[in-house]
Amino acid sequence: MNAIRSKRFLIVNPFGIGDVLFTTPIIEAIKAQSPDNYVGYVCNIRTAPLILSNPKVDKAFIFEKDEFRQIWKISKSRCIGKIFSLFKDIGREGFDAVFDLSLAREYGLLLMLAGIRERIGYDYRKRGLFLTKRIALPRAYENRHIAEYYEELLGLAGITPLDKPGLKIYIPQENEERSEEMLAAKGLRKDESFICVAPGGGASWGETSFRKQWPKEGFARVTKRLSGEKKIKIVLLGSSDDKPICDYIRSQCPECTDLCGETDLLTFAAIVRRAKLLVTNDGGPLHIAVACKTKTVSIFGPVDDKAYGPYPLGEGDIVVRNEGLECRPCYRNFKVPECTHIDCLNKVSDDAVIDAVERLL
Repeated sequence: MNAIRSKRFLIVNPFGIGDVLFTTPIIEAIKAQSPDNYVGYVCNIRTAPLILSNPKVDKAFIFEKDEFRQIWKISKSRCIGKIFSLFKDIGREGFDAVFDLSLAREYGLLLMLAGIRERIGYDYRKRGLFLTKRIALPRAYENRHIAEYYEELLGLAGITPLDKPGLKIYIPQENEERSEEMLAAKGLRKDESFICVAPGGGASWGETSFRKQWPKEGFARVTKRLSGEKKIKIVLLGSSDDKPICDYIRSQCPECTDLCGETDLLTFAAIVRRAKLLVTNDGGPLHIAVACKTKTVSIFGPVDDKAYGPYPLGEGDIVVRNEGLECRPCYRNFKVPECTHIDCLNKVSDDAVIDAVERLL
């Protein structure tokens, strides 16, 4: 039998934490075909730790749109030069094929100019002009999980998807140790169990991230009940942007351990991995927990959990949603319409969340 010739693959995904984790089955499949296959990855600065810590990614390239926008304001020629310099560096790697998941023609053009002959991706609204192998995507991802969409592209490169794909996260030992130090400093022993509550998330939506978040009052009531009535230890987690939400929850439930804004991404993941369960919104923290094999209770509002929920949905994952609301999910074609009531989130009951937690513990 002839050995499979190793190839050099690039993956381009400029989006958020969940989107990057959804590509990990692609990485695993590429390496499963041949351990000698080379994997490069283009991501943003926020998701870079997930890629840099992955031993199956050989090289990462950081493309931070906000940084380029700032440079553009100062000097357009400098910005253009910096972009071309980045893609020139990519070109030097001699990639055989790229999985372009950006859904943007601009990336396709730059990847073509970088000399990558085989450019694979989805042709969304005819934006796949510069793709050489494409699958038509007349509407945004819907009815099945994004990870499955991504895996479908493997066949265009002659790669067989894994039989039992799942999200992967690799946490360095130093982050594991840091997580233990942080928990110990807050008085949590190694033999003590706890659940994590991450009440923020949705950073990739920018100023409209609140549209993905269950009200802080709901998280506060649930946290207080779990801590008081159920005697469950609670650890609050989140980014620095989530600090006002976590401060409010702790004001209502002072017995919580608050680590919001104190962890980097991989230490956050290490704490979640040690937890019995994570209660959170639709967003990056959910998918980190799923990749860590930690049980999850996730609250979904305008977004379709069939496409953006836990992957794969297992017995240890419960999605809480406002059932029977005809207008949800309303997030379509990467846009969320204006809404005056947000009943998909505001009318999710505390009891529904509590019940889901109790079923999993």
